[in-house]
Amino acid sequence: MIEYQKEARLISFLNEKERSKKLAEYIVHLIRDDPSSPIDSRHTFIYRIKDEFRLFEKIDAQNNELEAGEPPISEKNYQVKIGDLLGVRIICLRLSDVGKVEAYLRLLSEEKILRFVKGPDKKRSFILPVDPGESISGGIDRRYSGYSSIHYQVELGENSDAPSGLEDLQVEFQLRTILEEAWGEIDHKYRYVRSRSGVTLPDYIQRGFYNLSIYLQVAALQAEDLCLLAETQGLKTNAKVEGRPTPSPPALETHLEEILGFKVTPRTLIYIERRLDEVGFTEKPHKILQKVFTEDRILEFKTIFSETLNLIAFTNAKERNIDVINALNFAIFDELQGKRVAQEGLRSVLRWRKERSKC
Repeated sequence: MIEYQKEARLISFLNEKERSKKLAEYIVHLIRDDPSSPIDSRHTFIYRIKDEFRLFEKIDAQNNELEAGEPPISEKNYQVKIGDLLGVRIICLRLSDVGKVEAYLRLLSEEKILRFVKGPDKKRSFILPVDPGESISGGIDRRYSGYSSIHYQVELGENSDAPSGLEDLQVEFQLRTILEEAWGEIDHKYRYVRSRSGVTLPDYIQRGFYNLSIYLQVAALQAEDLCLLAETQGLKTNAKVEGRPTPSPPALETHLEEILGFKVTPRTLIYIERRLDEVGFTEKPHKILQKVFTEDRILEFKTIFSETLNLIAFTNAKERNIDVINALNFAIFDELQGKRVAQEGLRSVLRWRKERSKC
């Protein structure tokens, strides 16, 4: 490649880097601030933008493998040709937490907030099965690569409220447990980086890193069992331990539609059930809503909403479900803490929404 082409590629990358950073920050805020996301299943968010050296190395490698007549990767198309330019990693404490985060991402896809381009792609150096009796799937990449996580290639969906100008970018989601993260960091620094720099590690060291991955996988399985046992202590035999998000019963969905005049999303239904449980409402959810979500409270919510935001509640399709969550919390505070606390709390939340929308 001649010098001016390299320079054009570098300038293009530096200009695109800021857009990638904005997309990463939007994705992190989207999942972190969403009341219906599986809060207890997330431990840490990490994002990284591929550095220019690694990016250009990957571009050159892929260009060298092009078939005759296939257009090369250049500064004009690398954003869509290199799928892992931006990576967002969600680290979970437990193996079962990964499944809950996956289920949540599927809900975002169903609502067209995100769109799956590719995945899930399971890359596992942790090769032991997660569940007893589970066989190792032939679709799982079992090559010892020193890398272990579940990957999704994602772009923004049509219902995303992300800042404009990010629609053509992609992000690679990486889901892994904290023990897989520990393994990946150790292996990357002491095996992978040295191998890339030309250092040939003896077989016994290679085997040692491989064995370390198995030890940590056994530890992850043990941690899952211990967490499950701890969760079930003190519960009645018929009580259910929290699992993957599941839609609420039809009675709740139907009652909400009668009150609001539209269907809420599965994510919002999950949040409503979780919220009612948090405040100690043990009756059936739809009966509690009949008590809490009264016409007078809905009307008062709409009035405060209009006065604070100069908008009409529930009319913006992209914001409708967060309106429902704000209305629910207003009704709960009114029921439990009194009208004044509920009113001031709602105004504070709506002012925060207004300021955030300006960013």
